[in-house]
Amino acid sequence: MTLAPAHVAGVGMIRFGKYPAEVTLERMAVGAAREALGDAGAPLAAVDGLYVGHVFGGPVAGQRIAAQLGLDGSPVSNHENYCASGATAIREAWVALAAGLHDVILVIGVEKMTDRVSGGVRPDPGDLDAAVGYVMAAGHALSARRYMADHGATREQIAAVAVKNHAHSVHNPYAQYQKPISLDEVLGARPIAEPLGLLDCSPISDGAAAVVLCSPAGLRRLGIGGPVPRVLGVGLVSGSVLTGTGNLNAEDVSRRAGEEAWKLSGVAPDEIDLVEMHDCFTIAEIVRMEGLGLVPHGQGAAWTADGHTALGGRLPVNPSGGLLSRGHPVGATGAAQVVELTWQLRGVAGGRQVDGARTGLAYCKGGTVNGTDGGSVTTVVMAR
Repeated sequence: MTLAPAHVAGVGMIRFGKYPAEVTLERMAVGAAREALGDAGAPLAAVDGLYVGHVFGGPVAGQRIAAQLGLDGSPVSNHENYCASGATAIREAWVALAAGLHDVILVIGVEKMTDRVSGGVRPDPGDLDAAVGYVMAAGHALSARRYMADHGATREQIAAVAVKNHAHSVHNPYAQYQKPISLDEVLGARPIAEPLGLLDCSPISDGAAAVVLCSPAGLRRLGIGGPVPRVLGVGLVSGSVLTGTGNLNAEDVSRRAGEEAWKLSGVAPDEIDLVEMHDCFTIAEIVRMEGLGLVPHGQGAAWTADGHTALGGRLPVNPSGGLLSRGHPVGATGAAQVVELTWQLRGVAGGRQVDGARTGLAYCKGGTVNGTDGGSVTTVVMAR
């Protein structure tokens, strides 16, 4: 099954980082939205609906943003799917456009974490994982240890993900961190959960990103006549209940999310030119790329260390710098990935441009549910 693509008429972001209390969630969202609307040449009156992805903003964050932006009275939809929230909002906007409900939709992903989260994100208090003290870093540390034991990967190879992504973010003016780091710095960073250290972990971040999605009629309404990047399909799956001990790094949920993406978009895995991957921890980039089938099983760490996933390599991963260095305001991440893919497909990404980029994939994995292999996973496929 394929739906009509959603055309990306405009995108915008604010720089991710840590902002003082007076820089509110609403203020960040409005800033990113105005950038996207300006990029599209879209007046507020042209917007049919507002879709907002967020986690900690409260049940009517989208309506508060609409009131400050000047879209009060418009249809507003709030979407919370943990780290996949922004991409889930994009999925629902894509479906609404294909259904003919709207022609011009503004999608915003936004999060203010620095005054809501400290010491890392934890499972929902009612989840059994929380009852035994589970934290995200510990789960990914177990993943890294298992991967090293199963595939002979080295600590240095896993750390190479952070070195690569920070090197990419040097060229991204919207990234939280814009300085390169060395392998020795990653290996010598403060321990968090053995074998992972501080620089293996994505930071607590604030930020917002916005996308103007249009049907063909919407493009005509905005007076856009030339070709623009398109969202061809957005997969969405949830984790499955696990049986037995299983393999911690099997990533069946990633495989299923990839299959959804290929089915909905009509794009094959070998046609992907670049990936924006949910690298909340260094090991996560490796095992999720393998789960999608974009990197051979057991070879992701070696591929990284050998430069195959760096700019100029076989399959560049996270040219934006990824979550590790662009930052990870959870509700904004999926939208930010689509903004980056748009810039790459337009050929305007500057020093981090992937040569000849024609198709891209963005992947987000949000949350944990005890007894399953994940919460929600989104896969967005885009093309020129």
